[in-house]
Amino acid sequence: MNRELLSKAVGEIDEAFVAEAYRPVPEAASGSSERIVSMKKKRIFTLALAAALVLALGAAAYAAGLFGLRAMQITEGSLAERAEPGDGYFSMTQPQDVPEEMGSAVREKIDNSAAAWAEWRAWCAENAPREPESCKAPEGSNGSMVEENEDGTVTMIFLRGEEEIERRVVSGEDYAQFEAYWEMRAKGFSGYDFNYHVYTQEMADKLEEIAVKHGLKLRHEMSLMWQNIGEVDNGYEREEITAAVDQICAGGKSFFRTEPTGYDKFYFYDEGTFAVSFFTTDELSNLGTSCYLYNSPYGTLSSGTEIFDGVKDIASFSERTHTTPDGTVLTVLENGTDMFAYVYLDNSFVTLHIVQPKGLSEAEVDAILDMVDFSTIS
Repeated sequence: MNRELLSKAVGEIDEAFVAEAYRPVPEAASGSSERIVSMKKKRIFTLALAAALVLALGAAAYAAGLFGLRAMQITEGSLAERAEPGDGYFSMTQPQDVPEEMGSAVREKIDNSAAAWAEWRAWCAENAPREPESCKAPEGSNGSMVEENEDGTVTMIFLRGEEEIERRVVSGEDYAQFEAYWEMRAKGFSGYDFNYHVYTQEMADKLEEIAVKHGLKLRHEMSLMWQNIGEVDNGYEREEITAAVDQICAGGKSFFRTEPTGYDKFYFYDEGTFAVSFFTTDELSNLGTSCYLYNSPYGTLSSGTEIFDGVKDIASFSERTHTTPDGTVLTVLENGTDMFAYVYLDNSFVTLHIVQPKGLSEAEVDAILDMVDFSTIS
């Protein structure tokens, strides 16, 4: 699917308003010591009303989606640099920023995961295996061929489609290292989500060390289910996937109030991360309405770019909120054909991407959001 960059096993989350995590503290009002007792009682009552009003206004300001795009828009790193002017990328897998109004507990969890990922990236930059500089493909290349030379060197021919864009002679030693590097990348290292880019035991040991240091869990092997659709019959029936989603994602409760018409896939990890890609129309294709929901626990070491979506004309997105029947307040971002929703739950960040090329009304989007019982996500 071109709207998500997924793990190799498949082929790639936003925030709920959490009343418990939002604890604004109104400033205490000062009163004159000369006031009589009856006025003191009145002042106490007035302050209680004022405090309630501040709390209500604060909650309303956060629930009104004023944080908007900042929770999902990737503004730093190579992806942000790659975006065309006016366009950008949304992360489905980790909050990119946190509202000041959020409770410190949630903010600390998110900051802790980000710090751990930065530490892992820094260590990899210094210690991880890498391909020789002489063999790195030029920008725009999407393929290569090689010619062996009589003197032991190799001529690398870089292509864009069928067009040759560069020829480069490299040493036989560099090319052998290049081949070994990519063979190692293709083989991977058993036991870890490929998004960690672990290729050796040394890397695995360091990743484990960083996770323990920050008190974080790691994603290990992915479990994947896909639905039998048409002539594809080596997967699962829709009812089987629904039952698995209920068990894994909702602890045996009903995850969906209204069951999807079908699934593209459902995958999950042992530490709590899961994703459900489902349909809400009878057209189980790119013409139908498809949805991608991702649950990312704060206590998992995550890059925030495991799954991301390229979006056009970011300024065209409108922002609003929607409250589901279970009381979850979702922030909704939409531009007509692309619809996103997110929520900060107590323990995880949940995102939902809805795609319908013909567009959806606000009521239709809300009906899809209401399909999910977010209160079942622990």
